[in-house]
Amino acid sequence: MTDNCLLPEFELDEAADIARRLFAIDGPIRRLDGERDLNFLIGAPGDRFVFKIANAEESPAMLECQHQVFERLAAAGVFPATVTARQSVNGKTIESVRDANGHAHVCRVLPYVEGRLFREIENPSAQLLADIGCRLALLDRALDGFSHAALERPLLWKMDTALEIVDGYSPLLDPESRALADHFADGYRRRVVPRIAELRRTVIHNDANRNNLVVDESAAHLLSIIDFGDMLEGWLAVDPSIAATYVMLDRAQPLEAAAALLAGYCERMPLQPAEAETVFDFICMRLCMSLCIGAHQCAQQPDNPYLGTDLDAVRQLLAELRHLEPAAATAALFAGRQRD
Repeated sequence: MTDNCLLPEFELDEAADIARRLFAIDGPIRRLDGERDLNFLIGAPGDRFVFKIANAEESPAMLECQHQVFERLAAAGVFPATVTARQSVNGKTIESVRDANGHAHVCRVLPYVEGRLFREIENPSAQLLADIGCRLALLDRALDGFSHAALERPLLWKMDTALEIVDGYSPLLDPESRALADHFADGYRRRVVPRIAELRRTVIHNDANRNNLVVDESAAHLLSIIDFGDMLEGWLAVDPSIAATYVMLDRAQPLEAAAALLAGYCERMPLQPAEAETVFDFICMRLCMSLCIGAHQCAQQPDNPYLGTDLDAVRQLLAELRHLEPAAATAALFAGRQRD
């Protein structure tokens, strides 16, 4: 996967025909949002699937890696709703197709997780936030020891190269946003970079944003975390930091929302002192990355509105966090928990 966000070019009827021929699924079809993959929802409620046509530069090996992870999470019982890849009529989980211009793409089918996206929940309860943290910790525990060669690939959303991303794309921002990005990048250099050797590394989901969290209809529990396209080997503390980042958006008390999620995470996967002390900076840097990558991708593909999702909320949250002292923010994020 690269920074290319140009979506594959297939019409609705073309996608329906491919899904019918290769995966034997039929029914009502509509397009879903996507950053780099072309996604379609096919079928009737209760029996629906997501048909995914990958970007031309997507590696089939990375999709195979994701399918192995799905099986690992299912075996560990991480989520109430388990996702596994559907086999095609040819007995494959990944098939190859060509668009009208002759460009090759790989495609696959995953079950659709029935529920509500977290972004639809106006006032998430502390119970739900803690459950999200708990399930994410179970995911990270299940992936402990997992490895795959496909995880070594170029990826914009990689905290290891966050400073390069912000430095490279911040010139695309308006002056106010660029000043915010520069401020938090400076703090990251001073507080996080010297402690990198203290942080544990493992395979992480790396994108538990509010469009990838599926909750039950009562908004009490997390059903599943979806979209493993940004999965990588990275710092463990980044995973709960990313999840905390996105539950803070559009909240009157953002630190309280993040603290509830982090409490749930630490019940199942306690963070070490150095990890807990970098979470605030990871949150701020993820927000800066969102602004910078969003500006870059919107310039690449201005007709894809999904790429601009949350940017206003991200900018507003960064402006609020700008006024916080990092040590005080860390104390609030881990209020009531002894970091040991």
